Amino acid sequence: MPRRTIPRAVSRICVEPRPRGFRAVYLVETQSEREAQDVARLFSDFAPAIQSIQLSRGKLVSYAVQLRDQDQSLLAEIETFLKKNFGFVILHRSFDPLIYDIVQELCKDSGSDLISIPKCDICGKPEPFPETVITFLDSRNTKVASRLYCATCTAESGGRNNKEFLISLLEADGSDFGILRRASIVRSGSSKKHIAFRIKSDAEQQFAVT
Repeated sequence: MPRRTIPRAVSRICVEPRPRGFRAVYLVETQSEREAQDVARLFSDFAPAIQSIQLSRGKLVSYAVQLRDQDQSLLAEIETFLKKNFGFVILHRSFDPLIYDIVQELCKDSGSDLISIPKCDICGKPEPFPETVITFLDSRNTKVASRLYCATCTAESGGRNNKEFLISLLEADGSDFGILRRASIVRSGSSKKHIAFRIKSDAEQQFAVT
């Protein structure tokens, strides 16, 4: 895929580590739009204890979920409820390439629609719940672009400090971020949810991203 150049200079970079949790995938065969809405409402009602992202729509409705609590009993409760109300229900207690391939195949067989989900910008694997999100902001604090990384790629990128971690991730990304090593980057306005860096005005550059 060709690189594209961000049209606005980047002034700030925010690194957001996101909490990990136990993952699972639910596959449910529905007979009507109303049943599909009932499934959607079910997962919505359990937020924020469970994060969910829809994988497919149509006859096959599927969701990837991430449980923040270590107690997995809630997953079983949801499975029991679904099986009482729907004829075909599968609970797969992880999100991995195998189950995602199964979802894709079942979508083809049932005429359902596979919904696009985020992918890791390093390894390219589907990633419903990125481990790390990097956001680029311009001088007006407007989002220019963002990059998403899975747990494996995040773990493989390291450094002695947060700045080195940032640069390591972007270099592994494969996009043209090498200029960051020559830029003057300083910590700025970090919070509990993200680590922020400011690029000094005399060092602002246009970065290329895939």
